[in-house]
Amino acid sequence: MRRNKIVTAIFIILIIGILAVLGVLLSGLLLNTEQTNNNNTNIENLETNIQADNNIEPTVNNQEEVNTPILDPIIDENPNNEQETEESIVSSYYYNQLNSNAKKIYDGLKTNKQNLISGNYVIDYDTEFNTVLNTEGGMETFSQDFQSAWNAFSYDNVDLFYIDVTKVTLTSNYYDIGGIRTYTVSIGPGENSNYFSSSFNNQSQVEDAISYLENIKEQMIEQTSNDDVYTKIAKVHNWLIYFISYEESETSKDEHTIYGALRNGKAVCEGYARAFKYLMDGLNVPCVLVSGTALNSQGETETHAWNYVQINNNWYAVDVTWDDPVVIGGGEQTNDMKYRYFLKGSDNFFTDHTEDGVISELSMKFKFPTLATQDYSN
Repeated sequence: MRRNKIVTAIFIILIIGILAVLGVLLSGLLLNTEQTNNNNTNIENLETNIQADNNIEPTVNNQEEVNTPILDPIIDENPNNEQETEESIVSSYYYNQLNSNAKKIYDGLKTNKQNLISGNYVIDYDTEFNTVLNTEGGMETFSQDFQSAWNAFSYDNVDLFYIDVTKVTLTSNYYDIGGIRTYTVSIGPGENSNYFSSSFNNQSQVEDAISYLENIKEQMIEQTSNDDVYTKIAKVHNWLIYFISYEESETSKDEHTIYGALRNGKAVCEGYARAFKYLMDGLNVPCVLVSGTALNSQGETETHAWNYVQINNNWYAVDVTWDDPVVIGGGEQTNDMKYRYFLKGSDNFFTDHTEDGVISELSMKFKFPTLATQDYSN
């Protein structure tokens, strides 16, 4: 009998424990249900508030467009050219000098580089630059960042031959809601139908031109595959001198681009220099595009473009344009003419060349590689 009472007592204790656990669980469930309902209510109220705000007519809705040349062409002031005379980190040489906002602009251009071939693609940065544009003097700061970003992008990527920079538009929109101004930014053709240069009407023509230029580069890669760096540079330098003629006509098209240099065989100094970098990039030879001024054979200063290449961790100057002089009365170029500005150090090169890191107005000042003092000796 005593044993039965003990069993009964244990049973009752178990029942009470189970009921207690169930009570706790039920209480928690009811509490969670109440919290969920409260959250749902808050979410619904938040959505209602957002919709109501969106229905408010903005106090200001404006649009600002900057439709000016992004990169001033490097113009030769010597039309007769009477001077007788694996992907490297360098592919991002100018990018690495940008500030954080300019790098974001450059990144958008680089990411959408393939899309730019369409001629009318719009790169939408949305509100990425809202903070800087809302600061005092923010528009001026952002304009410089944009200009610097494009200059760096154009100098690092010399294959943008199909773009007319005067047609590329930076568009800034802003609107005020509840006293808060918000800016959005995009880059595109603006009011232009496209931003193609006058040589191209559609994407198909651009793609054909790219294929043509890539074929030249592939041939150069194949024909120099067993050469050392010096020989690669010399072969490209000599081939460009042989193939390109200095463009003297002021009405010519594409003379500043690799297309004019490598397709038409006519270019001014910028076209020579861009073509040289284009082929050096293909051969994985570190090379940068450089601009500044130069003192010609008549003692006159002119805007000019050339290149720096790297051999054995040292930088040397190459001016393909001035190594391809127009010989008065015809005749052949001598080796003294052909290599006068080939792999030169600063002691010789800077006697008639001066760097200028300001590629265009409103842009930051860029730095160029430091040349070796002495000429390269093979």
